[in-house]
Amino acid sequence: MRLWPSTNVKSDSARPPEEAVSEPKPGEGRRFYGWKLVGAAAVINGLGGSVHWQGFTVFFLPVSQGLGLSSAQTALPFALSRAEGGLVGPITGWMIDRFGVRPLMLIGTICTGIGYILLSKTSTYLAFVLVYLFVVSLGSSTGFMQATTSALNTWFVRRRGAVMGLNSAAFRLGGAFVVPLLSVAVLRWGWETAAFYVGFGMILLIAPLALFFKRSPESIGQRPDGDPIPVVPEKPVSEDTPSVAANSADEDWTTHDAVRSRAFWVLATATVLRMSVHGAIFVHFVPLLVWKGEDQQVAANLVGAMALASVPAILLFGWLSDRTSRQVMLAVSYSSSAVALLLLTVVHGTWPVFGAMLFFIGSEAGSSLNWALVGDLFGRARFATIRGLLAPIYNAALLVTPVAVGWIYDTTGSYRPSLLAGSVLMLLAAFTFLQLKKPERGLPVAQD
Repeated sequence: MRLWPSTNVKSDSARPPEEAVSEPKPGEGRRFYGWKLVGAAAVINGLGGSVHWQGFTVFFLPVSQGLGLSSAQTALPFALSRAEGGLVGPITGWMIDRFGVRPLMLIGTICTGIGYILLSKTSTYLAFVLVYLFVVSLGSSTGFMQATTSALNTWFVRRRGAVMGLNSAAFRLGGAFVVPLLSVAVLRWGWETAAFYVGFGMILLIAPLALFFKRSPESIGQRPDGDPIPVVPEKPVSEDTPSVAANSADEDWTTHDAVRSRAFWVLATATVLRMSVHGAIFVHFVPLLVWKGEDQQVAANLVGAMALASVPAILLFGWLSDRTSRQVMLAVSYSSSAVALLLLTVVHGTWPVFGAMLFFIGSEAGSSLNWALVGDLFGRARFATIRGLLAPIYNAALLVTPVAVGWIYDTTGSYRPSLLAGSVLMLLAAFTFLQLKKPERGLPVAQD
């Protein structure tokens, strides 16, 4: 007996009704275009996304030492960028749903590239913060994960968990190579030179990939997952014979109804708990490992190795989540992460530390499942808007936790209190995901 019903909702429109028949259509035999989007998204996040989101930990100590900053001060730009992301998330989400992924992604990736070039020219803390916030972070808020997950949610329904997993795995696979290489560049040529070349790479290699993204499978005469286009026999339409379009619309929640549902707020709570820890740990990962006695380059190599080891786990969890309950998979993921943080407080030595880090792979594997749930619960039409509405909530936590972890380290000289607190929060996240159930229309958040 299933204790937690799966919310892996497969839209009725993704497969024809029993009475529907399928007839050959022009171009029906051609390859499903959605797989090109999967490939483009993988490169965008594997190179551009991993540099931006996972590379900050490599810049952490050099920027801190170069500008004479404390750990809390160095973490502040990252934290403020999350607050900014929270403010613009609903707006960018609405714009993606309104105008499509392509223009937002193109503008965002170019803006991020220009930001890194400008960042390389800064010589004061104020200039660093302003450029990072209002150029780099503003561009990245639409150029990477929000845009690609929105596109994949539109193009896939039955394979949603698997393709979200592929997207997330590419992000980690890129990080496995990018983080160590970026560390070599930073240590050899300085963080300013490394940032300069990162910016040019964003503009020349990443931005053009936005041109692959088309608005929806229906816009080019295809169906989600590459399913054949159903043809319903001609007969009078009555209330007893809903059309495919009606079934599709029934699966897509309005933004207003989604926000009023209990499921939205349970999902928001679970997302806040896991991201507040995940974000803080990744900002401080290299400094944390240096605190554990590792050399800075060895620390970056360990972060890269963990990212590489996470790839098969992410792919496996994505595949399994299409066949079982995503909530249970998420609970397992974040329970494992809680164990990792607890172990990091007691183990010593490079290999024991790396063994503890491998348990944190659960946090990596759970990320894509978290966003797949948004589509499962609320459909395809307003995915980016609803995902964007979650941004102010979880980014509020990310405004606090990286700075708090830095302040605790500045005060105590230890990451142990933060690791223990993070372990507790990850366990709470695991428990909260288990409470998530498929929403029912007409049941407001107040009804429990």
